[in-house]
Amino acid sequence: MIIYLYGPDSYRRQEKLKEYIERYKEKYASGAGVFDLSDEKDFGGLKDFSESRSLFESSKLGIVYNFTDLEEGGLKEFISLIKENLKNKDLTLILNSDKPRTRADSMRGRQPTKDLSFLLKEPVISHNFDLLESVELKKFLDVEIKKRKIELDLKSKELILSGLSKNTWEIVSALDKLSLLDDKKIDQKILEKHIDLLPAIDVFAHINKMRDGYNVGSRLATLEELFERGTDSAMIFNIFAVSPYLNQDQKITMADYDAAIKSGKLEYDEVLLDMMLG
Repeated sequence: MIIYLYGPDSYRRQEKLKEYIERYKEKYASGAGVFDLSDEKDFGGLKDFSESRSLFESSKLGIVYNFTDLEEGGLKEFISLIKENLKNKDLTLILNSDKPRTRADSMRGRQPTKDLSFLLKEPVISHNFDLLESVELKKFLDVEIKKRKIELDLKSKELILSGLSKNTWEIVSALDKLSLLDDKKIDQKILEKHIDLLPAIDVFAHINKMRDGYNVGSRLATLEELFERGTDSAMIFNIFAVSPYLNQDQKITMADYDAAIKSGKLEYDEVLLDMMLG
């Protein structure tokens, strides 16, 4: 049996891998063989592992990484090995990949090349782990919060999603740390007290400086520093937009900015500059 886990979201891909390993452990005593095919020696080990039979175990599990790094000849040999074992009930190979075969493929999306396209068809069991977008990312956050038996209010969730974007590893890391607090019901005030739990803490500090800056020069200098550090413009805007310190007029202004951005009339950079000059 062949299982194919692929896509850039390595946290969710790793969780699915752990799930399969746990299922295997429940049935069989032996451990899994692990093969990193960026090392040619491991490819030889994978072939030996696939061909050998054990007198003591009726099934074997192998986990394969970096098979897309194989050169053309090695790739053909790998494809042949996989196809020979598509219906092998005594051998399970889990192919774990975060990237497509070539740079050109990367620009077209994360589907396998033509030679590897059979991995998306039966009898292969495939799971795609693309980066989560807004609605699915919110669902992911809610599930992970529930797992840790904590509660976050809406503003806290928005701050985490704005600050950490689509990085599921950083999101779960932040939630793990928040779950260690005495407070299990976390609102924005508690989150701000422990804001150092989040990786990009300097972003929040700089945004506070921009919000509280009394002159245009200091606000612009702070914004320029964030840009120089590569901070995402959308993230900066969204953190401003959910600030609890906005008065009613400011909330209306932020909503107008948001509408202008979504309609394509303005870019995030232009909006932030206008805000700092105001």
